[in-house]
Amino acid sequence: MIEFQINSFSPSNIEEESKWKMSGKRNIAGHSCWNFATAIAIMVTTMMVTRCSIADDSPDPQRITLAQIYVTQDVAKNLERIRAAFDQAKKDKAQWILFPEGALSGYYNGFDQDEVATAFTTIKQLCRNAKINALIGTCWKEDGKTYNEIRIVDAMGKLVGQYAKTCLTYGDAKQFAIGSFPLVHKVGSLKCGTLICNDLWVTPGFTDGPNPHLSLKQAKAGAQVIFHAVNSGSSQKFREYHESNLKIRSAEAKCPIVVVNAAHDEPINCASGVVSDFKYVVSLPRKGEVIQTVEFTPRRVQFRSLQENQPK
Repeated sequence: MIEFQINSFSPSNIEEESKWKMSGKRNIAGHSCWNFATAIAIMVTTMMVTRCSIADDSPDPQRITLAQIYVTQDVAKNLERIRAAFDQAKKDKAQWILFPEGALSGYYNGFDQDEVATAFTTIKQLCRNAKINALIGTCWKEDGKTYNEIRIVDAMGKLVGQYAKTCLTYGDAKQFAIGSFPLVHKVGSLKCGTLICNDLWVTPGFTDGPNPHLSLKQAKAGAQVIFHAVNSGSSQKFREYHESNLKIRSAEAKCPIVVVNAAHDEPINCASGVVSDFKYVVSLPRKGEVIQTVEFTPRRVQFRSLQENQPK
């Protein structure tokens, strides 16, 4: 921390200056210039102190368990796998845990909402017991509609955010309603964005465009990290498109993207891991179920000038 000290006039100083002016020993023009220079110096110093106080120090790395688990249409079996992932996360002293798209309900709209809601209550208890923030991929029925969601539970076991998939594929559109939730959520002291599978890459031929660049919008809204829940399968013809887009979007947003895909017996077409600055910083094995704790470093919140904050 840089400290600044500005000398001020005491009453005795002011009295002496007054006597000096009265005696005619001080040149009026010089006095005015001195006051102007002092005012400028104080103003510049104040701006520097303000800049130092607004700009945050670089955040500490965060530990997150990536639960690359099999996703089925059996809620009870999915919950068993989720429990096992929490056990590993607690053992690894993780602060976060991220699950794939549809991890709890299964990736379809034929699930029983009551069963999913009961299982979700259990997950909230797991968060509280392990003191872990969780991002749960699950479909959810509400107000006569079915959404494909990420539901965020904090380390106290409270639901603190939810996000529903926005860029639906043609197959999704037959099962789910388009979501409309905030771009950024605050979990503890961290601001995060959440995306589900096609929300990030808007795959040509499988969805209507144009690409809304949600990752960039989330970063501009203050996201320090973007969590990406995926269930993209194992067709390798999409691998290059998926992974190159993750690298590009992370670099474009100047923000790390933490991604987890659902497990398959064959190699998946988008690796789970941490993506930053045009590359995978960490990547998990592509084949089979993998539960691994890794680190990511949140984006530092940058100082924004008064001019940048002015309405356009």
